[in-house]
Amino acid sequence: MATAPKVTAATSWLHTCSGCHMALLDMHEQLLELLTVVDLRYSPIMDVKEIPKVDVALIEGGVGNSQNESVAKELREKAGTVIAFGSCACFGGLPGLRNLYDVKDVKDRAFVDTVTDGSGVEQHSDVLPTLFPTVRPLTEVIHVDYAIPGCPPRPDLLGAAIGAVLRGEEPVIPTKNLCSECQREQAEMHKPQREFVTKAVHALFELEEINPTKCFLEQGILCMGPATRAGCKGPCVEANFPCRGCNGPPPEALEQGGKMVDSLATILPAGALMFSEDTVGTGYRFTLPVSIIPSVMEGRGA
Repeated sequence: MATAPKVTAATSWLHTCSGCHMALLDMHEQLLELLTVVDLRYSPIMDVKEIPKVDVALIEGGVGNSQNESVAKELREKAGTVIAFGSCACFGGLPGLRNLYDVKDVKDRAFVDTVTDGSGVEQHSDVLPTLFPTVRPLTEVIHVDYAIPGCPPRPDLLGAAIGAVLRGEEPVIPTKNLCSECQREQAEMHKPQREFVTKAVHALFELEEINPTKCFLEQGILCMGPATRAGCKGPCVEANFPCRGCNGPPPEALEQGGKMVDSLATILPAGALMFSEDTVGTGYRFTLPVSIIPSVMEGRGA
């Protein structure tokens, strides 16, 4: 009896750190099971130069330069199904924070102002890819069939979603916020026990005590849980550290930072939030490219 042909697949990383590919490897035995039905034809971890036609492509990372855009478009052309995996692909991610700055300022900070032992710097190259003015999520450059957020996505969620796609099913991605799966007590949400810590992240370590069983918000510690999609199982919260929002907003939220302001309106004076030192870096750390903030700052409107 003939066996069914394997599903051909490709993976690629664009403007990203490659952490989502590490999540693929962290699937352990589940990865071995997938490879019994998948024929991996192209990947950064393989010595393959040309992108072949495949059934499924998994793409990590946003689009920040001309090479990213070229690879994304070629994969879209050659793949029957495209899966964006990781928050950089879905929302722009951490690299998207540079969208607040001019490209020249970004280059100067990286290659001119930063202390180095080098004797000089070449400001332009015809060989290197062109850096775009902004980082864009993959969904703004090509059509994406499925998106799996996370920085990186949980290996078990990633494996389940990929398995569903291979079976021709819709992957199940949680739609509620992180608070819905948080095990901490939420008894006095409207009465923070101390004034909110609104300064740098290291301020948390200066607190005398953080109760590991009570909601962070009750303790005056900002946690992005109300404005962050569930699915990660809260490893940061479990380690007694507040959520930073890496899974992006729930589907109904237009803006992650705006959703957080709305969530805390009954706890804090309107707008007080954590936005004293680093408004964008806290409320939009992983989702700035899908926010209207850069457009408004440049006078482009929404």
